[in-house]
Amino acid sequence: MTSQPASTFIEKGIGRLLSRFQQEFSPSQTLSDIVGQAERLRGMTETLLELSHHYPDRAGAVLHVLSGLADVGIIHDMASAADEIAIIARKMEAGLASEKREGSHSFAGFSALAAQHEGHGVNGFGGHFVQGMSPEVKEKPGQWIASRDEPYCAPEESIFSDEIICLHCGGAFSMLKRHIERQHRQSPDGYRVYWGLSPDYPMACESYSAMKKLEASRTGLGHYDRKKKGRSRIKA
Repeated sequence: MTSQPASTFIEKGIGRLLSRFQQEFSPSQTLSDIVGQAERLRGMTETLLELSHHYPDRAGAVLHVLSGLADVGIIHDMASAADEIAIIARKMEAGLASEKREGSHSFAGFSALAAQHEGHGVNGFGGHFVQGMSPEVKEKPGQWIASRDEPYCAPEESIFSDEIICLHCGGAFSMLKRHIERQHRQSPDGYRVYWGLSPDYPMACESYSAMKKLEASRTGLGHYDRKKKGRSRIKA
């Protein structure tokens, strides 16, 4: 079996990553949108290929970071994907230039990039407990929390009749509890404390709560009639 050079594997990795972004974050299909997406994809491809050429020993780590950013929602569309790739390129180039001036043989650009994202609440791209998480909640890969002084929106602007906005990532949910436990490793009480919310801050939107109450009423949930149950028994 003939082995392929490392550059070939990196090129395939770039292709798979950008194909993922295109499939997940390119829903619009107007002609102008398709043209814009093609131009953006070309720019991202050229940037990643250039990075892999200059930093071949770190190309795989860069692709892993980008995939992790998509997993936790920092990359959520084609524009944010292009922005994050540009950030990586600038950090790596700035780090290399600084080290050349200082005569260092080590490369700090990637560490600076990771530190930057940790400052925005991503802790190693998942798998480690950080201050603010709820230790009683089960740990899962990719869990992260936003910096306490950088909520996605003001808490008073996060509650709507048909959805509640997550203050960590900006996702909209009819029921928030499951999301914050799985994605951000916080219990409802821990979430309220972390963001300074009132004890009665809801974990479900009004329409969802009303629907569940209606379902409970229709099925008789919570209304156990002992007398009726007793009358239905068959006497021996």
